[in-house]
Amino acid sequence: MTNEIIIYEQPLNEQIRLCLRLEYLFEQANYYLHCESLWDLRQTLNTILEILHIADRPDLKNKFGQALNQYASSLTQLEKLPDIDKQKLHSMLKQIDQLIDEIRINTQKTGQELRENEFLTAIQQRLYTPAGTCNFSLPAYHLWLHQDKATLKQQLSRWLDSFKQLQTITNLMLKLIRESTAFKNTKAIGGFYQSNLEPSIQHQMIRISIAAENRLFPEISVGRHRLAVHFFTLDINGRAAQTPNDIIFALACCKL
Repeated sequence: MTNEIIIYEQPLNEQIRLCLRLEYLFEQANYYLHCESLWDLRQTLNTILEILHIADRPDLKNKFGQALNQYASSLTQLEKLPDIDKQKLHSMLKQIDQLIDEIRINTQKTGQELRENEFLTAIQQRLYTPAGTCNFSLPAYHLWLHQDKATLKQQLSRWLDSFKQLQTITNLMLKLIRESTAFKNTKAIGGFYQSNLEPSIQHQMIRISIAAENRLFPEISVGRHRLAVHFFTLDINGRAAQTPNDIIFALACCKL
């Protein structure tokens, strides 16, 4: 834990909030998919159905399409800068344009095939009931799990591939936001940091990097004009308290 760095991220709009949730779910699904037990494969499917739940939003594609258009517009402005890597910039703009075109062409909801699958619908309906997917509730699911593990993994991979475009958009948007602003070392006096924000700049995400050995976590509050960060000690048996110590951490107020 001595040399470990923890990064905390606070999304500042709905698109970035959705991207962070999807990134978390995609990483979880891919992790469990490569494990071997039936419990791992159950968790893979549970996570796929959570992704499907997020993808069920009727405005999801439109919102991501609008966000990608905004990002493309912002990136185009960077062409005027003398030190910009134009080859990398053009490659990024081309990728964004391709994704926007794909969204326009495919008007169907993401994961629509999974949404129409009665087997998956039955599992999803019981997912949030305690032990709702046990064998007596879903005998068909119980039988499915007793197939060859290679067969199960192939099917899970196919279902997860239904969200490949969504995962690409998520990864691209988060990459652009995270790389838009470098971390700067900062000090929180008595566990508290405050700074002014330029209201004309539309910030997307606040990122905080801190050494794990401090055993502190931040609570981030962002208004139109001000950013405030309180650092609290970890106490799993009681109420967290703000540290009285001065804390060195790194801060990035990401914008694009």
